[in-house]
Amino acid sequence: MKTSPHPQWALKHKKKGTELRHLGGHYYLYEVTSKWNPEKKRSQKITGKLLGKITKENGFIESDKARLRKQKMSIQKVETKEYGISCLVNGYLNEYMPLLQKHFPEQWQTIIALTYGRLLHQSPLKNIGFHFHHSYLSEELTTLDLSGKSLGHFLKELGTHRNKLVGFFKEFSKADDCILFDGTDITSESHKIELCELGKSKKGVYQSLINTMFVFSVGLKIPIYYRLLPGNIKDIKSFKLCLKESGVKNATIIADKAFYSETNIKELDSEKLKYILPLKRDSSLIDYSILKANIKEKFEGYFQHEGRFIWYYSIKLENNKTVYVYLDEELKMQEQKDYLCRIEKQIETYTIEAFYQKQHVFGSIALYSNCSKDTTPQKIYTNYKCRGEVENMFDTLKNIVEGDITYMQNEQTLEGWMFINYIALHWYYKIYQLLIQNDLIQKYSTMDFFMMLKEIRIVKINDEWHKAEIIQRTIDLLKKVGIDIT
Repeated sequence: MKTSPHPQWALKHKKKGTELRHLGGHYYLYEVTSKWNPEKKRSQKITGKLLGKITKENGFIESDKARLRKQKMSIQKVETKEYGISCLVNGYLNEYMPLLQKHFPEQWQTIIALTYGRLLHQSPLKNIGFHFHHSYLSEELTTLDLSGKSLGHFLKELGTHRNKLVGFFKEFSKADDCILFDGTDITSESHKIELCELGKSKKGVYQSLINTMFVFSVGLKIPIYYRLLPGNIKDIKSFKLCLKESGVKNATIIADKAFYSETNIKELDSEKLKYILPLKRDSSLIDYSILKANIKEKFEGYFQHEGRFIWYYSIKLENNKTVYVYLDEELKMQEQKDYLCRIEKQIETYTIEAFYQKQHVFGSIALYSNCSKDTTPQKIYTNYKCRGEVENMFDTLKNIVEGDITYMQNEQTLEGWMFINYIALHWYYKIYQLLIQNDLIQKYSTMDFFMMLKEIRIVKINDEWHKAEIIQRTIDLLKKVGIDIT
């Protein structure tokens, strides 16, 4: 038998299908196979990949590449799921979990799943299960039936118990800074819902509509109540009923310019409701003499609102009513520029003569109110300006959550569907305010934030979860807002 030139301490690691090599004073173990060579008419040795190094002190030391190849071969199952939004729900938005469990002990998990699908994917019911399955939330909420048919029954059951919805609303109605809005119209494609009535929409056309009314918290900057009404109902008594059901006290009603009329004022007063109503610029209740004089000493004062200085004066009327007149000089410059541009474009009715007649009203807002003397002009203005935030909320409902049209075929299902959109609005505005607080709203929209978090993934390898790499831009954003994805 031929004696091997290699030492025994190296040979003992040589196995079938391997070859021992002595290179540069070190011993290495390689894969080896054989293949028939038809030209030479014999088997030919083929040296394969390096398996590792052999030393007298440590024996066989597996190479890094060989170890990685083994790991790759051992992976039997890989699964990837969205992780960032799931962490957000369990972390920054975790106040909703116990509240939903409290009021909907048997339904809260499905509410979470529906809200996730509506906000992140604007998903119809039939696709909710698909989107939720690809979220890590599905690993925590595991016993849900999210088929389209099942969710239809779920929404009907959810909407049947209006008292539970109102109980949830009241968890957020502790602040004494609420404003009530005759909200927005939802177009309905159903012919079976009694709430659905032919009415004139905000677009100025007659459609089959359902009206919504919201209570909005100025301090919390979120909607804290909603109610669905027939699309042709603009009854002031509806305001009173909303306040009664919501339990909100001392809320101020804020309407648009078309709402003011002597009839509406009498009805609001008879119901003892507080209100702030904008007046049209040609209203006879407005005294423009101070604006025409444009002498700042004649104004009662000024305050700062969102970085802009607002001058104001008030006009006292009978029955404790007041008209507050405000001048925003930055707005005035914008309106003057816009009007002059229209003159330059020779748009009909826009003339320099008309400009001279209107110039004193540019940049002005007049608000008619019966609020108490303790309510400052600045507070009146701030509350009214919240209307813009609420209108943004309506735009969010219609555009981001895609809640501007409903195909629900009964009132209870519609009520449940609206509640899901309501929770989605809460989540949206919580993040919106987070971005504002950290001076990031100019750079990132709320949906940008959600999109970046959706890209944070978690990978399941052989039944063990591993967080995937996160791009640096997302890491930097999370640090700025103080959220840790763990």
